Amino acid sequence: MRRRDVAHVLVVDDEPDIRELLVDALGSPDLKVAAAASGREAIELAVRQPPDLLIMDLRLGDGSGLDVIDRLREISRDLPTVVVTGLGDAQSLTEASRRRPIEVMAKPLDVQRLRQAVHEGLRQKDRSQRLRRRARRLRRIAREIKQDRRDIQGRLETTCADLTCAYRALSGQMSLQESVIDYQNAMIAAKDDDNVFASMFRLFSARSGPVFGVAMVCDEEARLNLIGRFGVPRPDGLAFCEKLTSPVAQLVVDTPQCVLLDAGEEAEMFDESIHRHLPGVTVLGIPLIPGAGELIGLAVLYRKGEQPFTDSDLALAEMISLPTAKAVRRND
Repeated sequence: MRRRDVAHVLVVDDEPDIRELLVDALGSPDLKVAAAASGREAIELAVRQPPDLLIMDLRLGDGSGLDVIDRLREISRDLPTVVVTGLGDAQSLTEASRRRPIEVMAKPLDVQRLRQAVHEGLRQKDRSQRLRRRARRLRRIAREIKQDRRDIQGRLETTCADLTCAYRALSGQMSLQESVIDYQNAMIAAKDDDNVFASMFRLFSARSGPVFGVAMVCDEEARLNLIGRFGVPRPDGLAFCEKLTSPVAQLVVDTPQCVLLDAGEEAEMFDESIHRHLPGVTVLGIPLIPGAGELIGLAVLYRKGEQPFTDSDLALAEMISLPTAKAVRRND
């Protein structure tokens, strides 16, 4: 046992002289010896103070010492035991060996040998306890390391997800900028309004799918006139285009800024005759304002079905609105 510990030894023997002999022989500052004359008394003592080592006589007045060993090991697991016997029969020794005692000693006792066995048994128990404590610490450390790994893996996955989102966002912004630069070059090369609005139509259809729409410019009296219709495989009819775009154009004029709306959800602002065509239709209105307070035209684009306009399309519209307006002004 460790120097600062006091080991508790329980001697169980129904012969008073032997109990007294062992208590006197084994007692020391670091070894406290208790004695019991019966199995019942041994169990009572062990319940109050679990022993670190047991010295057990095989034959007791109230029963078998082997049964007492079994009961005490339920109280104190892996209790090291020295078996003392005055019996010489093989069966008794075989039964005792099944309890894996640290020593089996015959009476009369060799006290010096017993003392050595006791101290060696306590040292072995101390080593076993240290190993078990070390094993528990290692298991705890292993669990903590495993949890730390899980935490690190979770943070790493979150970081990777964040980086992926940031990369996608940056890639989207770069792609958007490249599209705007290409579009500005197209505006420089556009020779008339047809070229301007055709370039706008191709920009949106190339980025995110089929697009329908109309182009409108202001006449000398500042009235918006529809000058062109677009669509794949062909534009919608004039009557439908006018009924769809007229309230959107008014909304853009009143704002004036790019607007994005779901026509199906805003059906009340449109003519009742086209309500049945509006579910699934999203509309993008793009004002053409070359200078402050100067609206010279607008484009109204719309999509049908499963590929609606998104906030990304709205951002693109806001970026191309000015160069489009300047191109239309230049061509006047």
